[in-house]
Amino acid sequence: MKAAVFHRPGEPLTIEEVAPPSIGSREMLVKVSHCGICGTDIHASKEGPFMAPPETIFGHEFTGEIIEIGEELTAGEFSLGDRVTSLPFIDDKTIGLGAITGAYSEYVKVGYDLVVKLPPEINNRDGALVEPLAVGLHSVKMAGSVAGKTVLIIGAGPIGLTCAIWCRFFGAAKVVISEMSEARLAMARTFGFHDFVDPTGDVNAQCIALLSEPPAIQFECVGKPGLMQECVARAPKRGLIMGIGVCDHPDTIVPLMAFGKELCIQWAVGYDKEDFEFTIDMMLQGRISATEMITDIVPLGDVPTIFEALKQPSTQCKVLIDLDQS
Repeated sequence: MKAAVFHRPGEPLTIEEVAPPSIGSREMLVKVSHCGICGTDIHASKEGPFMAPPETIFGHEFTGEIIEIGEELTAGEFSLGDRVTSLPFIDDKTIGLGAITGAYSEYVKVGYDLVVKLPPEINNRDGALVEPLAVGLHSVKMAGSVAGKTVLIIGAGPIGLTCAIWCRFFGAAKVVISEMSEARLAMARTFGFHDFVDPTGDVNAQCIALLSEPPAIQFECVGKPGLMQECVARAPKRGLIMGIGVCDHPDTIVPLMAFGKELCIQWAVGYDKEDFEFTIDMMLQGRISATEMITDIVPLGDVPTIFEALKQPSTQCKVLIDLDQS
């Protein structure tokens, strides 16, 4: 099968012929239709503690069609031809970030317990957005109730946007977004958000002007050293700070400041199967959509070029790989 393969930092991915995955007795093989390019993939292609090993095939936001079913599953709930997405894990290993081939390829294997069917009303393109939407959902659920509370979202990339979307869905009193990129601000406006602060200015003063109080909950969706301490300094007494952005560098906060305010700092990563199922249900009901987030769709052969471009500041939000046209 064809796949886009990572070899080492500083080099483009290469399109290669590789062996398709072989499945176990409780696994299934999926012919990939669409796969999202995630910021995590970009991060993992760079030198550092989060770097993926050589020969990694990225891709964990995908949809496709079941073409092979493990021998223990032949009488199960899935059939050949079913359109599915899946949580990207098999035996505590992550699909697309190491030993298990990801969906920047024609075929991907998935574990039976984590596969979710797509209803006919959700196409393969939008199905590839279930994963990033589930990340935002899980993060907001981990924050407890956001209903009636003021929220600051730091960073309006795909995950920041999905956090904002779910905060609004669950009844946040007001959602303010901190972002400096004009392209990302424009994308946030597309989703109906209009309260912004400029992170190059006095964010605290801007928040007070918009909210009349410090934000009760802050979602740090960037992962840049120093931002957590800024959140601590900005937070009200007994405020909540959610760590969503991936920061793989040492960072510091002033514990006394957090102690004096009785702050809660909570990290969230990934999702549960229930998050995928709830996301799909809300998409099916028309209550949640992220289609506007898609800024480009490319064939597999163009992945090395677009992947390199995404390493630099860009106007892109979510780029999908269309394996059906590859």
